[in-house]
Amino acid sequence: MEELRKTVPGDEPGLMQLWRGVFGDGRERLDAFFEKLYTPGMARAYLVDGEIVSAAYIVKLGDFMSEGAWTPCRIVHALGTHPAYRGRGYGGKVLACAVEEATRSGLGAVCLPEPSLRPWFEKHGFRPAFGAVIQDCADVELPLHGSAVLVTVRGYAALREELLHGREYIDVDLRALEYREQLCRRSGGGLYYLISDGVRCCAAVEREGERALIRELIVPSGSIYNAAALVSRAVGCSRFTYWTLPRPGDAAAPSALLHIDSLKAPAGPAWFGPGLD
Repeated sequence: MEELRKTVPGDEPGLMQLWRGVFGDGRERLDAFFEKLYTPGMARAYLVDGEIVSAAYIVKLGDFMSEGAWTPCRIVHALGTHPAYRGRGYGGKVLACAVEEATRSGLGAVCLPEPSLRPWFEKHGFRPAFGAVIQDCADVELPLHGSAVLVTVRGYAALREELLHGREYIDVDLRALEYREQLCRRSGGGLYYLISDGVRCCAAVEREGERALIRELIVPSGSIYNAAALVSRAVGCSRFTYWTLPRPGDAAAPSALLHIDSLKAPAGPAWFGPGLD
């Protein structure tokens, strides 16, 4: 027997088992998601003989600012199918159901942590709409100018809104930002307020071994390298990868995709933010 439906109370063990099998995440990440963001009914699941074999979560990421107006933005998150059930179209059916809900009142998007997934999502009606400059660097141990200090979720949200004023961007929902902050903290990173060459900046950073993953780096002007190296040193890393806003002349890579049924689309490459992945 096969069934596609909303999740209900009691589905959590099956959802967690599927998540671990598909993504390999540990208990801490799962606990953070199910404590901070998950509520029954927010996921769509495909069941075979009562077992959840494919699922996707519809998460309110925040509100999209464009042309002076806000539009709700929800993302289809952690879409995955059990390896033994792939190739049967279950993931596509779950995605279509999740997209219908996500786009009902605004924008529906997916993060794009793995570029190889882009053709599959484009086949299912998504297109690039959010861009970032992504750069791998090593700390060359030059003197840096500025400081980096941890900041609260609300403090980060307020600074981020100020720095992004006048741009097309997603103002991240506080619950989603709290989840991101928890992931950052548990890895040895956090949300940071920076002064770089006299300019106020902000960064959301995780540690992955000896590398700092700066999932969001907002530097209004001046040296991006200086700001990235400051926060990398703050978390004790000598190598770092950062995602930052494109400047004029920069080549941006897609950081997220937008579904064509969304009620509003960015006029140009908009800023997606740190996402949830």
